[in-house]
Amino acid sequence: MPKRSIIKCRYVWLCAVLLVLVVSAVIGIKSPAPPSRAEAAAQGLNAYDFDLIFRPEEKELGVTLSLQFRNDTGGTLTDLVLRTWANAYAREETSPAAIDELYDICYPEGFSPGALTLEGIWWNGVLVPDHKYLDAAQTALSVPIPALETGLSGTLLLRCRITVPECAHRFGQSKGVWQFGNALPILSVYENGAWRTDGYCAIGDPFVSECANYSVKLTAPAGWQCAAGATVTYQNGVYTMYAPAVRDFTFALSRDWHSAAVKVKDITVTAHAENASAAKRAAKYAAQAIQVYEKLYGDYPWTQLTLCEADFPLGGMEYPGFILLDKTYFYEDWADTLELLIAHEAAHQWFYALVGSDQYNAPWQDEALSEYAMLRYVLDRYGRTAYENLILTRIDAPMQENILSPVTPGSPIDHFGSYSDYSAVVYGRGAAMMLAVQEMTGKADDFLRAYCDRYAFDLASREDFTSFLNAWSGMDLSPLVLDYIDTYMN
Repeated sequence: MPKRSIIKCRYVWLCAVLLVLVVSAVIGIKSPAPPSRAEAAAQGLNAYDFDLIFRPEEKELGVTLSLQFRNDTGGTLTDLVLRTWANAYAREETSPAAIDELYDICYPEGFSPGALTLEGIWWNGVLVPDHKYLDAAQTALSVPIPALETGLSGTLLLRCRITVPECAHRFGQSKGVWQFGNALPILSVYENGAWRTDGYCAIGDPFVSECANYSVKLTAPAGWQCAAGATVTYQNGVYTMYAPAVRDFTFALSRDWHSAAVKVKDITVTAHAENASAAKRAAKYAAQAIQVYEKLYGDYPWTQLTLCEADFPLGGMEYPGFILLDKTYFYEDWADTLELLIAHEAAHQWFYALVGSDQYNAPWQDEALSEYAMLRYVLDRYGRTAYENLILTRIDAPMQENILSPVTPGSPIDHFGSYSDYSAVVYGRGAAMMLAVQEMTGKADDFLRAYCDRYAFDLASREDFTSFLNAWSGMDLSPLVLDYIDTYMN
């Protein structure tokens, strides 16, 4: 090609490129946004596809689950174990809401059973007739499958009906709100060559799970509102939700909510409550907490956070992108307590939802860190005097309690006999350990930020926590952790 023609072609090409750039700027065309942390983490995870039908007249939820499972255990599997925690509510002897400390407030009208009734299980399209429960409470369901080598995949199809109890707890319905915490069947955790089958205890948070992707379609009668740990869209009686890289999927339903929403950058914080002012207050506090914790511990990984006022006598309950709040805390006289409750539960989005841990055997690893984060929220929002006053009541007072039970913050949750002991030991003394780390290093928040980055979307063991703390600080802080976590308080 002649030189002049080459120059002319390049000139035409350059003009075309400039024209595209100008037109794009004028009409607002943007490059695709980079994936969020959760969307990036979602790649390669197991995928749950739930089709749910809510039948309030029958007090029932119809469930069809399709699970795309990949064996990444490093060994060959001959069964899958699903956690069916809803079955724990079938009998008083196994219900976590039926202990003496909770019975009257969780079952004010007397015991009401809830359960999961199986209708069929299929693996890669073939019926599996010989599935069985591994525990008396029927919360660990073993599904035999043909030998599945590591790296290979398959599809599990399960159909069941979930009967909803009249119970003010994680799972149940009370005063117009239907709560589905730990209600849907999900995979257990495979570790040390076996599936975990821990009991569904009454004290603490007796559920450990790994991150997966959840697609949920919920059909509900007209007039019902759905709140969930995901962005919710509604059309023609069907709610559609998708939650990437989360440890569980939780939702609630009501016909009586008022809603309020607040934006924090690209995060939508939505609160549902019986009146509009309560919803606005809850959304405001949660938005404030996200702003503080993003500054301290890194970006919030999802695009939404949902809060629900409910009849939930344990104060608050966290799930990925979702928080249940006891309606008692919405009373005007309890306004400050509501803010602290929301600050603690919002911190769990970093210490439980983002960085998972063994909540059964090491409950301090999410509760103590969330309690410490709540203190730092108060320091950031209200200054040092408020921070130090709160330490007196939330840390110093529990440190001085004479706990008669032989428990420490490092005790498994099945060692605790009451919520009062659990709160004093795990929250109070556990958070005192983090205050001691702050006193030793002056940078406990920097450590927790690095910890969140290192173990994001993973399960961090106690050994992971301690070894990472030692490496990060350049000191051997193992004796400090041992002293606070494993020393009896009496």
